[in-house]
Amino acid sequence: MLVLTRARDETADYVLRELNRRGVPFMRTDVADFPLRTALSAELRPEGSWRGALTGASRALALEGLRAVWWRKPTPFGFPSSMSGPERAFAESQARRAVGGILGSSPEVLWVNRPEAIADCTKPRQLSAAAAAGLTVPETLITNRPGDVAEFAERCGGRVVTKSLGSIRYSGEGKNGRLYTSQVPPHRWNDPRISLTAHLFQREITDKAYEIRVAAVDGRLFPVVIRAPEGPGRLDWRRDIDNLNYTSTTLPTAVEEGIHTLLHSLGLVFATLDIIVDTQNVHYLVDVNANGQWGWIDQTHEPIIHALADLLEKGTR
Repeated sequence: MLVLTRARDETADYVLRELNRRGVPFMRTDVADFPLRTALSAELRPEGSWRGALTGASRALALEGLRAVWWRKPTPFGFPSSMSGPERAFAESQARRAVGGILGSSPEVLWVNRPEAIADCTKPRQLSAAAAAGLTVPETLITNRPGDVAEFAERCGGRVVTKSLGSIRYSGEGKNGRLYTSQVPPHRWNDPRISLTAHLFQREITDKAYEIRVAAVDGRLFPVVIRAPEGPGRLDWRRDIDNLNYTSTTLPTAVEEGIHTLLHSLGLVFATLDIIVDTQNVHYLVDVNANGQWGWIDQTHEPIIHALADLLEKGTR
């Protein structure tokens, strides 16, 4: 088994300690370790498989024995600082095609998840797939036309929010921050800066009762209710992470079936999903994270550790 993640990853550590307890062998490394600390050598066999090894400072992984890859939180390839910009770009493209191509060429290897499936799980893709799977999704507009925002907001009763289409983290000019869900008041509907790039807008669920965080592992669902106190966390619970209340819950059968269909269509064996539940018990799917965090929620911490360990130990599908 191969685990690809950054050097400090407490969430991965939980699962790897369980695999160690079970006596399941694995090699942990980071994409950034190649080529300075990790070596790859592979020879093509006549029948089409690769024979060789990925070798690190203290452990080697035989490619012909690889059964599972956990693509957790790896960081980019690392190259000598003496390389020029064009040299680094060429080396990165070579490394990406070699490492990714060799590891990904065997259909028998289980991936949690394939990097291309993670990359393809964009907000437009996941919301479209969720609706097609029969799940309820808030009315959504993606645009860079300010006039369309005003028209959409009026159809939504004047209550709309905007969200990042990608990561909520940002950095630049010496500053770091997060882009949380935020309300869009009427005076911003026609903001000319909207035209500078694509933006995502959704109808605000004004009668929110609570939210649900669901971890999905190989067909098993682990839902937890998240309740935020009055304040900024009511719109986006990530703003008030220290004051949230968690309780275990179950999902309606139709929602469970929709999630299974959704994840199958996205090619994911693991994901975390965020759901808003209104006072009428309507469940709105608002986000799918193909590599989401789960370790901080006590109610599902241990069950998810064991579910992931079961999946990785089973390996080849």
